[in-house]
Amino acid sequence: MTTRRLTCPCGNAWDHPVTEPVPGDVRLICPACTIAGENTRHPESEQGDAAPPSGTVVTNAEAAANAERLRREAAQAIGPGRIISGYEIIGEINRGGMGVIYKARQPGVNRLVALKVIAPGKLDQPGTRARFKREVRASGRLSDPCIVTVFQTELDGPIPFVAMEYVPGIDLFRLVRQTGPLPVVDVVYYARQVAEGLQHAYEVHLVHRDIKPSNLMVSPSPLAPAEGRTGRLPKVKVLDMGLARVVDNSHSDPETDDLTLPGVFVGTPDYVAPEQAENPRAADTRSDLYSLGGAMYYCLTGEVPFPGKTLAAKLRKQLTEPPPSAAAKRSDVPVAVDAVIRKLMALDPNDRYQTPAELMTVLDAVLKEAPPKTGAKAAPTVSSVFAKAHDGGVNAMAPAPDGSYLLTGGGDSVLKFWHPGTLKELRTITGDIGAIEHLVIAPTGKWAATCAIRLSASDMGVQLWDLNTGSEGKRFRGPTDNISGVAISPDGKGVAAASADKMVWLWLRDATGPTTACIKGHTGAVTAVAFVAADSLLSSGIDGTVRQWDLKTGKTKGTLSAPVGPIAALAFAAKRVAVAGRDGLAIRQPGAATFQKFTGHDGSVSCCALTPDGTLLASGGTDHTVRVYRVEDGLQLATYTGHDKPVRSVAFAPTGDAVYSGDVGGILRRWPVPKAK
Repeated sequence: MTTRRLTCPCGNAWDHPVTEPVPGDVRLICPACTIAGENTRHPESEQGDAAPPSGTVVTNAEAAANAERLRREAAQAIGPGRIISGYEIIGEINRGGMGVIYKARQPGVNRLVALKVIAPGKLDQPGTRARFKREVRASGRLSDPCIVTVFQTELDGPIPFVAMEYVPGIDLFRLVRQTGPLPVVDVVYYARQVAEGLQHAYEVHLVHRDIKPSNLMVSPSPLAPAEGRTGRLPKVKVLDMGLARVVDNSHSDPETDDLTLPGVFVGTPDYVAPEQAENPRAADTRSDLYSLGGAMYYCLTGEVPFPGKTLAAKLRKQLTEPPPSAAAKRSDVPVAVDAVIRKLMALDPNDRYQTPAELMTVLDAVLKEAPPKTGAKAAPTVSSVFAKAHDGGVNAMAPAPDGSYLLTGGGDSVLKFWHPGTLKELRTITGDIGAIEHLVIAPTGKWAATCAIRLSASDMGVQLWDLNTGSEGKRFRGPTDNISGVAISPDGKGVAAASADKMVWLWLRDATGPTTACIKGHTGAVTAVAFVAADSLLSSGIDGTVRQWDLKTGKTKGTLSAPVGPIAALAFAAKRVAVAGRDGLAIRQPGAATFQKFTGHDGSVSCCALTPDGTLLASGGTDHTVRVYRVEDGLQLATYTGHDKPVRSVAFAPTGDAVYSGDVGGILRRWPVPKAK
């Protein structure tokens, strides 16, 4: 490592890496001054936070401001290669309100650590200093593989920090945010490990008081690249003992005894037990179990147990509503697992499991009934969030081009907007819509086209909707029978429709109004259309053929028979054409003369979709399953079995990392997509 010689105002000289920044006052990084500074600190008062928190003796306001400035400069100068009290910074892991966590190396013992560098000024906040000291002292009572070990704390130097065990992975909060709700067996497996750590804490008379998804780290991350996986099953580590409390009446430790003042809230509102919210000193191991139940509920549903805009609203729901049911959100959650969560979150602590060991026994029994885990899967096969989207079937769907929302249309004659990750309903469009058969969003994301089942020929056509205002524009009319498919050209100027009158209908939008045309060629009802380019269109029909049309001449450019019987759905992307029908699923590769059939579904396939890059194909069928295939060779990458009725519609997110599905019962689901290798 290349270094340069630095000398501080006190005359001390040392070699400093040339790649590291140098603060205005080099005494902040001088090894001798840092050690000498240990003798200039204020002694801690018995009240913990009553003494001046800075590591520098100050005599006036100007000096105090200067000391704070120096501390901020020191914190800002942290980067790879920087040495902080013997720890060499490797890189940043994460940052939050309390500071930044770095990956660091302790050269003397060649150990990797997570170094939590506390943000300047945070230690001046009431209770913060005592909290970090409590975390270290509490960790000293613990020795369990399911709990992160804290090695050292330094709160009085120019760069205050806490050094703890380095755990490569991802916390459950971020895992759910990135992938959606987790598989039931995974949640039970993780909860069992947390219970094991809590049992150890219970045996040494400690209560954590802040169990929540972001404090539960999974290592290694299930989302790690294949080359980074070890093949071993993920382990869970409990983080952050900063709010831990000793509940041992026979032992008194001033550093871990509860210093919380009466009336002060301790914990995280979304997961805190009711008795702890009322009185933090009343928390015991059953309070931690309540919080674990809340964390399990979040991991299964992607939602907090008792949502509310204020702390008071959340706590009021806790006290007045029964424990939430994960099975009410997800049909694949077993009764036994749902019962475990509801018992963990019982209002009365006496109605919960009384010890973590008791919970472990129950979870062991659940895991024995679950399929074995291999630990080597490419990505978690995640069940979707349960969402009752429409009173009729979820007949059509499309994501916004930028992925900001999902639009669905149902047999209940309603258009609905959904959050793409959580499937929370955002808003609706109502009106003379009809039972929607298909919908498509324009490339701009500003308007959409829909088609619906109509009884009167005068009502048949394509409806255009302003997605910002929800208002309907001028209808495109012409077809004499119902329309089952609609498409918008890449330039947004053309709209095509597939009609049961055996015609492909076209409208060109301009300032003076639409120009209408129709093309005949299919021998039966036309079922779907898809633009290849602004002047080229694909259509499919119950005659089992796919036809390509030159829109400049109105003539066909080619016709191919598909081995799926009457075609129900058509998808196009990256020069690939996919079709679904009564006899299965098939795809035509670029340049191929015939379709290649994909197997898997037991029965008819009613819908299909391709990722924008054409590498993955999704399908839904009457067998109630959603399947994802690798297009290049037909390898089935995933089978999703959460629907209990035939699947009516599917769509990929624009990024290709999620697939949405809707069934004839009105249920909408979101599934994470495994990566094609």
